[in-house]
Parts: sequence; C-alpha cells; structure tokens
Amino acid sequence: MNKLINSLFEKDLVVKIVSILTAILIWFVVLDSENPFEERTLAVPLSSNVDVLASNNFQIVGTQLPASIDVKIKGRRQKISSVTANDFRVTIDLSGVTSSGYKNIKINAPEYLGNQDIIMMGINPTSVALNFERVIGKQYPVEVEYTGSLPADYELMNLKIEPNNIILEEKESSISKVGKVVAYVNLDEADDKKEIVMRAVVLDTQGQPLKQFEGKVPVIVSFNLAKKVPVVTTTKGNPYNDYYLKEIKNSLTSVRVIGSRNVLDGIKSISTEPIDITDKTETFVTPLVTVLPKGATLFAEDAERLSAEVVIEKNISRTINMPSSSISIFHGDTAGNKSYKITDTTIPITIKGKIAEVNAIKSSDIRLSVYVQDLLPGEHEVPLSVKIPNNINLVGEYSVNITITAIPPNEAKNPEE
Repeated sequence: MNKLINSLFEKDLVVKIVSILTAILIWFVVLDSENPFEERTLAVPLSSNVDVLASNNFQIVGTQLPASIDVKIKGRRQKISSVTANDFRVTIDLSGVTSSGYKNIKINAPEYLGNQDIIMMGINPTSVALNFERVIGKQYPVEVEYTGSLPADYELMNLKIEPNNIILEEKESSISKVGKVVAYVNLDEADDKKEIVMRAVVLDTQGQPLKQFEGKVPVIVSFNLAKKVPVVTTTKGNPYNDYYLKEIKNSLTSVRVIGSRNVLDGIKSISTEPIDITDKTETFVTPLVTVLPKGATLFAEDAERLSAEVVIEKNISRTINMPSSSISIFHGDTAGNKSYKITDTTIPITIKGKIAEVNAIKSSDIRLSVYVQDLLPGEHEVPLSVKIPNNINLVGEYSVNITITAIPPNEAKNPEE
C-alpha cells in the first residue's frame, strides 16, 4: 500500500516539474513573440574637452572630430524602443596630447544615463585619427611701407605706429612662413594730423600676403605732413662806427614746416624776425624766431636747433704806394708851350673797408689824376683826384707837387706831332 502511495506521489512530482518547465517554456515562447530581443544603433553626440588643446597651445589641423558616435545596444523591444541618444554620454579625452603629429585617440566607453534594462554591444568607431599641431606665438615689428608719392620737399614727420610690435599666434607651420608685418600708407592721401586705423598685412618670405592672418592685425598709424623750405634771415639797425655786418650763418639753411597740404603748398620760404645789430662790435649767436602763416608750425627739432651766428667785423685800413707815373694830368697846355712834372716819387693812398674787399684791391684798381688848367710855370701843390671802387672808402685828402716849365717857342713841339 505504501509503495502504491509513494509511487503516486513520485508520479505527481514529475508531472509538476514537467508542467512548470513547460509553462516557463511557453512563457518564453510567448514573450519572444510579443517582446523579442532586438539590436539598435544610435548616433550619440561625441563630447570632447577640445578647449584643453588651446590651453596647451595645440590645434587640430587637416582632420576633425566626428560629430557623433554609433552606439549599438540590445534588449527587449519594449525596453530599447524608448531609449534615445540623449540617454548616453560618449566622450573623448584630448588632455594627453603633448606633441605635434598624427595620433589615434581612444573614444571612452559610453555612459548610459537611462533606467532601461539594456545591453551595450559596442561603439563605432572606437578611436579617431587626428593630426595635432603646436600653436606658438612670435613677436614681429610693424614696418611702414609707402604707396604713391609726395611732392618734392614734402615728407612725413612724427611717424608713430601703435602697437609698434605685435605677437602673432598661429600654428607652427604658419608662423614659420611669416616674413614681416607691414602697414601700408598711401602718400597720395597724406595730410596733416593724419591718424589711420588700418589692418596690417602679414607677408611671407616671398612678400605675398598670408591669408590666415588677414584682418587680424589692427594698428593705428599717425603722422604729420611737413615741407622743407629755406630760411630767410634779415637784420635791423647798424653796427657801431667802423664795424660792419660780414655775414649771417644760419645753423639750418632750411627747416621743416608742419601743416595741411593746402597751407604748405603756399609756403615757398620762411622769414625770421629781424636780428637787431644796432651798435654791435663783435660776432654773436642768437636764436631765430620764425614768422609762420596761420595753420603752420615749425617742426620741434628744427625749432630747437635754429639759430644764427651774426659775424661782425671791424673795417681795416690799408696804404698802397702809388707811383707818380700812374697820375694822369688833365687840362694841360695843348700848344706844347709847357711841360709838367710831378716831383713826388710815390703817393701813399690809404683806403678803408671790409677785410676781404680791402685786401683784394690792387694798385691798378686806383685811378689818380690832377687838373692843371690856368696854372703858370713854377712849382705848385695841386689836389690829387683819387677814384677807387665803390665798396671801398678813401681815408683823407691828397695832393701832389708839380713843376710847370715854360718851353721857348722855338723849342715848342706841336702835341700832334
């Protein structure tokens, strides 16, 4: 009896186990048919710490980071159907870049932020090949180059460039091509008090513009327009007696005048206030004060240097011994009844004037003559007429002794013979 009962229980247990397993199997079959496992691929945005490159002076060149990464997931249809790309965070770390060149940067495993029961199968791509180049900074002076031209005697003064040095920051390969930085000034448009805000041009070693720097170098160029004109110096008054003004030596024969083009075009020379030489007896130096038209100013450096040396010299005297043979006799007896003889052997003539002019006088420059009309035979002292160049003064009055002798009629000679 017991065996029968045990046999029945054993049969029921097997049946129960089989039933349970069958039920589970049926549940899985039904589940797989209504909510099966599926795979799905999502395009998830790729986040990066690309800003760290700039802080480490690197740039990505010739390649780029992908905008998104494919993330493959698996799970029940009802689970994965509600999963979106926003449920994932995919990152790439660029902080390890320490040198230039191509590098394969691994993409970090996705981080799932959702609450669904899913399985992440993988990502594509798993890494990115990127080309990195170091960014360097280098200082360059800003040079000024001119286009067009200025009229004769015109020039630019007080030229300033702000900043006069600039630092270019770019990829190392770009910086290596830089030859110079130039600010171009058009001289055809130059006028006074010109201030130009412009963009300097970065040129390569061949003199060609580098486009990657175009418009990136703002500078301010300022200057004044000036014209070089001669200085005219005048005097007033007269030196002390027996002194004369020999010359005026200006420290600058010409000066630079600053003004607008219209003002400068009308200036041909610059006069100074007259120098007072009243009763002067020696050479002196004096600063010069220019007389400028309205709207014009003297270049400061020239104003500081402009002066005049006024050379004052004393007249000198010189005595020249003239032979009596150099004296011409006028208005003598034309009938030949008288003879005339100057008894003085030499006549000392004293002249006075400027040193150079007096020393330049020769005896041939002096003309001596006497007039003997109405004089009877005998010895006479007659005035001597002395003619000298106009720039020389004669000192004193002169006379000579002359002997007039009567000639007997039978010995007289016709002057025309």
